[in-house]
Amino acid sequence: MNVTVSQRGDTQTFALKGRLDSEATPQFEQQCLEVTQSDTRTLILDLTTLEYLSSAGLRTILSAGKVLQAKGGKLVLCVPKGLTRQIIEAAGFHKLFQVCDTLAETDKHATGTFRVHAHKEWDVDVLTVFGRVDAERAPEVEAAGRRVLETAYQKLLINLGGVDYLSSAGLCALLNLAKLADAKKGRLFICSPSPSVQQIFKMSGFDKILKIRKTIQDALVE
Repeated sequence: MNVTVSQRGDTQTFALKGRLDSEATPQFEQQCLEVTQSDTRTLILDLTTLEYLSSAGLRTILSAGKVLQAKGGKLVLCVPKGLTRQIIEAAGFHKLFQVCDTLAETDKHATGTFRVHAHKEWDVDVLTVFGRVDAERAPEVEAAGRRVLETAYQKLLINLGGVDYLSSAGLCALLNLAKLADAKKGRLFICSPSPSVQQIFKMSGFDKILKIRKTIQDALVE
């Protein structure tokens, strides 16, 4: 079985193709476990091209959905009419989780909403940002960064891996935080920008102003 993974904000989509039988389930179960242990709030399972769904696969889907719900997230199933849909409904999943006919329909259930998650990696402060950093949300990113910079620190990482749009206001917020970090003789790194955000940095010239690293790990070791 093939699983194609995509992410938008704090929503991940798994497109399953082939047979989710007892042989394929362990790998799928591991992928679901990684999602439930991450900052992902919504998992969309696209079962449009799934040819076979075993009881083991059903148990894994059920487990992942319950874990997500327990942490305030949700599981959305994209299952067109057919045998797989009949299996899903026979198992009662349509009563537990949102079930959609098309992938386009799942968009309204995606939680690509803005969020800033403050945490630590190797005792280093990290701000992980999700969603669109537009003129309305940019001040929230700057405020979250300033709260960290008000305390004694050596390094602040801003993870933009979950950001799908960065406005000029967002750029200014990052610049203000970088200036504040310099003034306090600290270091601020921008990590994991998506290709679209990388292009914004390049076009604006901010790639020459800000310390940008491909991954959090790259910034942590500096």
